[in-house]
Amino acid sequence: MNEDIILKYLQGKADAQECLEVETWAQDSPEHQKTLEQLYHTLFIADRADARDRIDTESALRKLKGEIKKKEKESSYKRSFTRFYRMVGMAAAFIAGAVFAGGVAYGLLSDRFADYTVSTSAGQRAQAILPDGSKVWLNASTSLVYKNSLWSTKREVDLSGEAYFEVAKNKYLPFIVSSKKINTRVLGTKFNVRARAEEHRVVTTLLQGSVQMESPIAPEGRILKPGQSMTIDTHTYQAELVEYSSPNDILTWIDGRLRFNRNTLSSITSLMEKLYDVKFVYEDSSLRNEQFTGDFSTDSTPDAILEVLSLTNHFGFYRKGDVIYLTKQ
Repeated sequence: MNEDIILKYLQGKADAQECLEVETWAQDSPEHQKTLEQLYHTLFIADRADARDRIDTESALRKLKGEIKKKEKESSYKRSFTRFYRMVGMAAAFIAGAVFAGGVAYGLLSDRFADYTVSTSAGQRAQAILPDGSKVWLNASTSLVYKNSLWSTKREVDLSGEAYFEVAKNKYLPFIVSSKKINTRVLGTKFNVRARAEEHRVVTTLLQGSVQMESPIAPEGRILKPGQSMTIDTHTYQAELVEYSSPNDILTWIDGRLRFNRNTLSSITSLMEKLYDVKFVYEDSSLRNEQFTGDFSTDSTPDAILEVLSLTNHFGFYRKGDVIYLTKQ
């Protein structure tokens, strides 16, 4: 294998056999994967000033050639083409400018003018890096879409689900998160947006900097300060502002924590459905409004969490496959 094959692979021009060769080499060590990622940046975003600051182009190329000459590796052509297609997904992540966690789905078309999608399914969380270096953490059951080709003139993403953003500063080019006709506009800041498809609201919580919330009835926008959270109803576009003494509590999902403070059982089970890919059925609807306070790890099973909660408010539950039934006691 030589460096030309890797270049073809990153450019989407390699055939199946060549892709398998690159896969073998890349999976040989984390260092090889890092080199592959650096080379991607060199090829696809080195024309951006911020990318040039982050990536040592010549060093990356020298390192790539040195690694290849240092250790020639025989290709394993006996591997199934399932692995090949998985690696195509990996290449898509590089080309989309994203660093990803396991289980994240990427949508990529060979056309550089296509939409790029980063998404997580139930029970998964992930981090992505956008073309300008902005970082995004995606909660479970979340989808983020943007146009890579327009990024140099329009930093805008469409969000469905929940995500935390740390936006690279650019005073000349605002960063916009669009959800259900509601825009969160920033220049450089840290904030969380929740816009679940099944919820008729968009909730933005600001941790650092400032953001402007825009809706069809308030196009001029409303400004948030750190520690504030704004909820906008997606039917009426009425807004509600809340002050948080500990806004970082909103981000416990990033660290794998579930923290409830007088949350209704309905909101808790809705969250657990996304985290654990289960479904809850209430045999007594009055249970939905019961309130709970507690702190759990997302590594805990749904049954373990319910066992603790059921001790405090006297409800029962039983499970049939992926469906959990809640009963009044």
